[in-house]
Amino acid sequence: MGDVAYCDLCEMDRSYCVHGLAERRRAASAAASTLLISPNNIAHFPQCPHKGDDPDYSRWAEIDTPDAWQRLGNGEQLRATGGSCPDLIARTRCQDCVDHGLW
Repeated sequence: MGDVAYCDLCEMDRSYCVHGLAERRRAASAAASTLLISPNNIAHFPQCPHKGDDPDYSRWAEIDTPDAWQRLGNGEQLRATGGSCPDLIARTRCQDCVDHGLW
């Protein structure tokens, strides 16, 4: 099949199968070194459209804990490590970010 990554389980190109999607999501979560925590305690990838064009992050926090995205997906709650509101705790992940991956 040339340069196409083939999935033996689905018998199709991995860029279209569920196994390839899982790999892409794992890679995206590993690539995200810093997450944003909204005032509602939801973790977002940077550039998530929920923030819009508003440049004011005075009520938001940052988290750069290793494997934070995966750990949040496993049910952990993680305290902010920086940003304007270091008292925020990421309690869950943004569903749009889960579905989309890195923006």
